[in-house]
Amino acid sequence: MKPNPISPNRALVLASVTLVVAIILPLAAVAVFGLKALMSPAVLLALAESVLLEYTLNTIAISVIAAGIALGLGLPGAWMIAAYDFPGRRLLDWALILPMAMPAYVLAYAYTDALDPSGWLYRDLIQMLAAVGIALPRIDIRSVAGAGLIMGLALSPYVALLSKTAFEERQAGSFDAARAMGLSPAQIFFRLALPLARPAWIAGLALVIMECWADYGTVAFFSVPTLSTGLFKAWFNYGDRSSAALIGMLMLTVMLLLMWFEMRSRGRAAWAAQRPSGRARRFVVSGKRAWAMGMFCAILPIFGFVIPAGLLLHAAITAEAVPQTGPLFYQAITTISLGAAAVLVILPTAWVCGYALRNGSSWLGQAVRIASVGYAMPGLVVAVGLLAWSGLFTELADQWLNWRVALASTGALLLGAYLTRFFVVGLGPIETGLGRITRSLDWSASGLGLSRLQVFLRVHVPLMRGAMGVAALLVFVDVVKELPATLVLRPFNLETLAVSAHHLAADELLGQAAWPSLTMAVVALIPLLVVGPLSGRSQQ
Repeated sequence: MKPNPISPNRALVLASVTLVVAIILPLAAVAVFGLKALMSPAVLLALAESVLLEYTLNTIAISVIAAGIALGLGLPGAWMIAAYDFPGRRLLDWALILPMAMPAYVLAYAYTDALDPSGWLYRDLIQMLAAVGIALPRIDIRSVAGAGLIMGLALSPYVALLSKTAFEERQAGSFDAARAMGLSPAQIFFRLALPLARPAWIAGLALVIMECWADYGTVAFFSVPTLSTGLFKAWFNYGDRSSAALIGMLMLTVMLLLMWFEMRSRGRAAWAAQRPSGRARRFVVSGKRAWAMGMFCAILPIFGFVIPAGLLLHAAITAEAVPQTGPLFYQAITTISLGAAAVLVILPTAWVCGYALRNGSSWLGQAVRIASVGYAMPGLVVAVGLLAWSGLFTELADQWLNWRVALASTGALLLGAYLTRFFVVGLGPIETGLGRITRSLDWSASGLGLSRLQVFLRVHVPLMRGAMGVAALLVFVDVVKELPATLVLRPFNLETLAVSAHHLAADELLGQAAWPSLTMAVVALIPLLVVGPLSGRSQQ
């Protein structure tokens, strides 16, 4: 007898719907709070007349600056590494992932200690230029422009890595035909490569903008009023839940519109040449042109990782800050444990939803896309939504079951926040990997008598090892760098490297903050160095 294909699909759909509901619960709470606050126009008017416009304009300005830097550095750099052959290309290809190990707020700590008007490097530059009669204008890194610059350096790898992958997966015949027709490399880039890679760099650009709206550590350290810092002040400092809910609802609405625009701008475009028959020949360059390309491609790893790491070490040595090995080891173990726990929660969820997207209906796909907006929401917004549900559960448990429970600061809520924030990070590689497995392969395995479970274990899992590894490592790295949700929801006496660095930097103890910041970069860097080989293997 043929197996009944309906029940497994229904079970899969039911499981995926349940998981999607769990993911969007914090966002639903924020929406409910926001709609409730809208019923009181006085709150909205007070926000509009006071700080809402400033918060919004600053957030937009930071996003625009960061997006411009990401496109200006990431897109050309990715094309040069993918399409040209020059000395040092392989090393720069590897170094492209280095800035992902440095969170934006860590870059802010490093550059502020050196380039603040009272910083050592700023003072040395003034003296050096004054000796030759040049007056250096005042540079205020604690500003909207400074925050945009830091975010752009930290987030450019999103555009660079996605674009490079798309360029390398191009049809070799199309590019060789373009060369045979006499098109220059610049013409091939603008007229052929850039349009074909549009889904990739648009997706990377959307991630950059989402991260800018979700950032708290950088703008809080710079004292730049944005929507995320305004939400924190309204909820946790002033206890004004109505204003905080309105700000959260505004951010949620903007992110949904951004995701809709990103999907609409791609239309029916898809990744070009996912299974290329051959690799197009790279343009061989040498001399000054090769040096120029190498120097340009080195901007991101140098300014996004090497220089900040050196500045942090300088800050620690200058301040004579001795690393506290005991607390650092404990914080590192705690950070690694939280990252591993998040992977164990998010990866199975991504598998279930990935299969549902592959076999389910369009409405289920839209639901999963809505759940993906959690990545764009600040950890503070997610934390606020979870705290609201926690309060409701505690009250109902006390009234109906006479249970005395408190979930305000527990590992369960923290893992729930990670699930909402980073679900799409795990889903992306899983969905891409499943998309590479053709339906004919499933039908052939079923025709040989394999059940659905056997097809999953004996066909899909071996083909998806690379994609699973990439998903797990990326989720782990993001959890290691996550600050606001961990800061608010962590259990008492639980200190991660990110929280420790934030507390020390907030007290202007940048020398002491250097050690947990550098340790966090090392913890994040080791998995990132594994992502490259795994992602390459998953594409073969």
